Amino acid sequence: MGSGKTTAMLEKVNEDLEGNYIYVTPYLSEIDRVIERTQHRFKQPYNTGSGKLTNFHKLLASGECIVTTHALFLTATAETVQLIHEGDYTLILDEAIDIFQEYNEVVKSLDNKAITKEDVRWLRQEGYIAVSDNYHVEWSGAIVDGFHYSEVERLAKSGNLRCIDDTLYWEYPVEVFTAFKHIYILTYLFEGSMLAAYMNVYGLPYTKCSAERTEDDKFQLCPYDDCEERKSALASLINIYSGNLNRIGSKPNAFSVSWLKGRSAEQIRVIQNAMRNYKMLVKAPTDSVMWTTTKQHNIYKKLEKTKGFKYIRQLTAEERRLPDEKKRKLQCFVSCTARATNDYSERTTLIYLLNRYLPPEIEKYFSRRGSPIDEECFAISELLQWIWRSAIRNEQKINLYIPSYRMRRLLFRWLGLDEALYHPRTKKVLEKALL
Repeated sequence: MGSGKTTAMLEKVNEDLEGNYIYVTPYLSEIDRVIERTQHRFKQPYNTGSGKLTNFHKLLASGECIVTTHALFLTATAETVQLIHEGDYTLILDEAIDIFQEYNEVVKSLDNKAITKEDVRWLRQEGYIAVSDNYHVEWSGAIVDGFHYSEVERLAKSGNLRCIDDTLYWEYPVEVFTAFKHIYILTYLFEGSMLAAYMNVYGLPYTKCSAERTEDDKFQLCPYDDCEERKSALASLINIYSGNLNRIGSKPNAFSVSWLKGRSAEQIRVIQNAMRNYKMLVKAPTDSVMWTTTKQHNIYKKLEKTKGFKYIRQLTAEERRLPDEKKRKLQCFVSCTARATNDYSERTTLIYLLNRYLPPEIEKYFSRRGSPIDEECFAISELLQWIWRSAIRNEQKINLYIPSYRMRRLLFRWLGLDEALYHPRTKKVLEKALL
């Protein structure tokens, strides 16, 4: 996180002119940067009529160095695996990918394919699927043309479907990773990620590294060092709010997804008022603001209606007609899962309206498989990744409002600071209304 790991990795690539590399980044906007910094050794897959994956395979077959996105990499097939293996490739993964996703998210682009828990129970009762003790789903039914559950059949037969508490999940095929000669994952606090747990489940070894500046002002990989001196320097750049506006997050579960889901219209207004009051308190211009919360249950849409928190400025008529992806940089809202982007590096006023927990099914799955994920490590990792999208990556000072007591406590602990405890001094009746 801001330690020069990407620069060190790209310099390593530039020194290894004989090696075959695949560089995978979260965003299309980062691809040009990789190409420019590696002297145009990398080629980008394009849709030339048969889809990007077909072109990706063509580049693999030609032995090209390739830069692509998480989204395309997640569509890898058995053919992809074979070509990677034959090409003796090394993988550079910029940030951990979503190796475990809910089935309905995976197939949402397919018409009329979403299924419910009732559907899953029916499939099990009718003998179409069987679920093992480690949650693996096997297809045991007959083949039916035009079957509504044909996508369940396809994913189950591929060996990548899991079922936890009657909810289906797709797991990334481990064969993709085992096909590479070497794998480098550029991220921070890797132990708190699902990818780390996944690698432990399948016995995939990894070594933690850091990056250090060399005498000629370059970066190189070195043994891992969780530098306390670096944390101290970061602490001096973050003004963490510790006043009365934190009263709305003093409960342990405050700002978790389930807590936010249960907020009434009046309680949502209280959160909106806190957003506005904090912005006025730090005298923040709208174009300096970035904020986040969950996109589930329309919480983000409700809070986005807060005046001064939708766009960084008034958009032109032409800008309003742009697709959502093009308008992303003009929004105050920045997804809590934003990774590896400099699009918000001028934002200095941050509002984090979330209390991160793993979905219980995910926690249950990896615990049962013998690789539990540290909930607190996961939470602080997610928070730090989001903070690092801001101006702090350019060593500028930022203001930060985190009403969730749990998330604020984790940040203070990580920074090595004495925690500024907040004790509400409001009347009990008011506390009850707010919380």
